[in-house]
Amino acid sequence: MYGGPPGPPPGRKPVWLIPVSIVVAIALVGGGVWASTALVSNLFGGPQPESVLPGSSLAFAKVDLKPTGGQWASYAQFYERLPETVKDDLGSAEDDFGQELFEEMYPDLNLDYASEVEPWLGQRFGVAVWEGAGQELLFAAAVAVEDEDLAEETLTRIQAEDDTLFFEVSDDFALLSDSQTALNDLHTQVEQHGTLEDDETFSADIADIGDGVAALWTDYGALARSETAASEVGLEDLSEIGEVTGRFAAVVRVESEYLEFETKVFNAGVDGTVLFADSVPPGGITALHDLPDNSVVAFGGDGLDGVAQAVWEANRESIESVPDYEDTDALLRELGIRLPADFHKILGTKTAMGITDLESSDFFGSGDVSFDLRLTGADNQLWSDLMAPSGYSYGPTPTVTADGDTTVVSMGTAGTGRLGDDPVFRQTMTGLEESHLALYMDLRAVAEMEEDAYPEQWGGLGGALRFHEAGSVSAVLRWVPSPA
Repeated sequence: MYGGPPGPPPGRKPVWLIPVSIVVAIALVGGGVWASTALVSNLFGGPQPESVLPGSSLAFAKVDLKPTGGQWASYAQFYERLPETVKDDLGSAEDDFGQELFEEMYPDLNLDYASEVEPWLGQRFGVAVWEGAGQELLFAAAVAVEDEDLAEETLTRIQAEDDTLFFEVSDDFALLSDSQTALNDLHTQVEQHGTLEDDETFSADIADIGDGVAALWTDYGALARSETAASEVGLEDLSEIGEVTGRFAAVVRVESEYLEFETKVFNAGVDGTVLFADSVPPGGITALHDLPDNSVVAFGGDGLDGVAQAVWEANRESIESVPDYEDTDALLRELGIRLPADFHKILGTKTAMGITDLESSDFFGSGDVSFDLRLTGADNQLWSDLMAPSGYSYGPTPTVTADGDTTVVSMGTAGTGRLGDDPVFRQTMTGLEESHLALYMDLRAVAEMEEDAYPEQWGGLGGALRFHEAGSVSAVLRWVPSPA
């Protein structure tokens, strides 16, 4: 068995709305017009969009299709690992991202892309949003240019037919916005605050999360503190819970063996108190290794009891002020559980669940799902009592057994081997071993259910959640296809 920046007023074409599918497809293909152009002129390096956008930005996003030599090789290697059905869907390597971009932005203009756009259009794009001097929300997009004179000529022609486009070309970028006010304020912001590239906090966050084909960053604490921005993006209610702090970053990256989406929240807190925990115990995912080898979906982690206790302690006041908390606490005490000290009785020190059969159920409704839940160090008698049949039971009930010091709650049939011995599982989860909570899905089994022609090529989907010091948390989702 096998998170964005607010847009311009309605009716105006937002220049940063680049279809993610096109971005990823071009990155994966690693060829075509973009590759050939780059190979003959300055393939690697060059300025990034953040070098011309203001350091006071509240939110920023970019697409970078001008990778380093090593990244370009990784794109090509990953493309070769893709299932044949995906390669067919991606289409030709000759598809030009720039042409797709301009056709989406200006569908009614008769531009000769090959002569009027392609020669000057670069391969890096960024957009930033900030609060202007007049307390209005402003934005600008930065588009890399290879020929400033030709770029200015083409954009001037577009501007003659589109009175919502304002631009200027300098420092290897065309700066685009929907008003001259925004461009003028951009320069004022840069004079006062420097560029985003010069901002130490932004640079540290981006360095922490790493490079990729696309990235997003926002200071949501600053967004919440700005009445204008909070109103635009629907964060007004946050002020009622206190002073919110924190930043968010995300990146899409393509490595030689996998496609990965990573997010990280930095220093999340309210009124100076961290939302997660100042410190958390070390993580691990060895709990998943002992699940049945035919687990289609598996999730869990080591030390989740300690993580749950640390998060509870950091947020005790808000948790214990939730309506009906006292009733819930009383019910748990009847079972001999006092939280947060007794999380280990429920979760154990290692917690993992494997779902071994999806075909017998739609997973959201009818049918019985076969599963194994393994809880090392949990209270076996507690789980036996919780799973015991009652007058309210309907259908089969899970069985509770003991495997040494591990409580096993199961239903249905399970494989006889270990998931940790599956090479696809090991390859998918490599690098995620220190996570606090992990997810694995065997896409070979899913592809087989969907009657894909090449199910064995789909490999695995891996995910992970990891808590860090000072209230930060990161999440990863990656796809690791198996080569034919």
